[in-house]
This record gives sequence, structure tokens and C-alpha cells, in this order.
Amino acid sequence: MRVGRIPYLNSEPFYWGLRGHDLPPLVPRALGQAVAAGEVDAGPLSLVDFFRLEPALAPLPFGIATSGPAQSVVLFSDRPPKELHGAVIGVTSETSTSVRILRLLLAAKYEVEPRAWVDAGAGCDALLLIGDQALRALHDRHPAPHRIDIGTEWVEWTGLPCVFARWAVRASVGQMERQALEAALGATLDHALADLPRIAAARPDVGLDERGVRSYLGGFTYRFGPDEERGIAELRRHLAGVV
Repeated sequence: MRVGRIPYLNSEPFYWGLRGHDLPPLVPRALGQAVAAGEVDAGPLSLVDFFRLEPALAPLPFGIATSGPAQSVVLFSDRPPKELHGAVIGVTSETSTSVRILRLLLAAKYEVEPRAWVDAGAGCDALLLIGDQALRALHDRHPAPHRIDIGTEWVEWTGLPCVFARWAVRASVGQMERQALEAALGATLDHALADLPRIAAARPDVGLDERGVRSYLGGFTYRFGPDEERGIAELRRHLAGVV
């Protein structure tokens, strides 16, 4: 099976012991495009891509969510969010869901409207980074005086987990193959979360030591339960009719 591999540290536990599949590395936005094009059979889809492609998918009970700080979905800003009316917001090209959550938070929670949304490389008043880009920016002491954690913002606003991604398989994949992948993901999660020192040793590129990796990965929920399902439903509700 062609299983998209998000090359971020927060996704590493899904792939630590996964064998027998083609694992092309794809950032979240590219993974959604690849699944839509039929080039990939499964992966941890950005949640808004999951919503968009849902009729052609079979969901799995895994994903990436947090009930507190995400630590790697961060708006680096020269001013607090309530003062971003008329601001220019830069956005990494890797995101599909985080930018939608940020737009929603600014409009509905803070009642501000930025003047423009631009690519990350353009001049801006605030910059949204995700994944390892965000971790490196935090480690390298990004000069922005305000670091606005999108996970924290969502949880404080809704009281529900912030869900960034959900695993799904194309519905055209046979049931036995889907069940085999689900079992394999469960096993590799168990293995990885019991082996965090080795993950830390293998991923020094983001600037975290072993303690930092434990804290970071320990802040995520990878197996979904009722709370995560409610978080998914809440984002779906808020995005209904929102461009």
C-alpha cells in the first residue's frame, strides 16, 4: 500500500516500526493533493482535507490532536492576536488545516480581520509555521515577541481537543488491507511511544533533547476517542459555509 509519510517529528510514532509499505514523504498539504489524485492510498490527512475527500475515504481511529499546546503550530507575531486587525499574515505552504483554524480564531474569537494573507517568504506582521519548521524557529529563538500556539488557542476557546490530522484509507482499498494497516499502526504506536529515547537520538535536527522529545510527543493524542470526535465535529461545524 502507498502510505503517505508526514516527515515531522510529531508524526514519527506512526512510522517508527511500520514495514511493508511504500512510504513517500509528503507534507500535509501535499499529502491531501496526492490522496485526491489517487497517488497515495492512506495517511494522516490534514483534517480539512479529510473533510473535503471524506466520501472517498474510510477513516481509521488515529490522528494527531492535542488538549493543550501543540508546540509546533505557532503564529510568530509582532503583536498579540487581538491587535492583528489590518495585519499581513504570512503562511507556510505546508499547511491545510492550521491556517483554517487560525483564520477562524482571528475572525470568531478575536474579531479581527487581517489585511492580507501571503506566502511565508513575503514581508508580514505575523508568520504561521507548523511541524518541524515551527520547532526549529522556537529553538533558534525567532525574534517575534509573541508566540501564539494554535492548539492552546483552540482548546481555550472551545474546551475541546484541537485535531490537526486524521488517518484515513481510500475506500477503494480492500477491507482486509485496511484492517491490516490499522493493526500495524496500533502496533507501531505502542513500539514508538515506548522507545522515545531512540526517536530523540534519531531526530536531533529539530533542536530537542531526549527530555524535550518526551514532553513534545507526550502532548499529542494519537488514538482518537469521544473527545477527539467531538473536536472534529466542532471544527466541521465552525467551517460550514466558511471560505
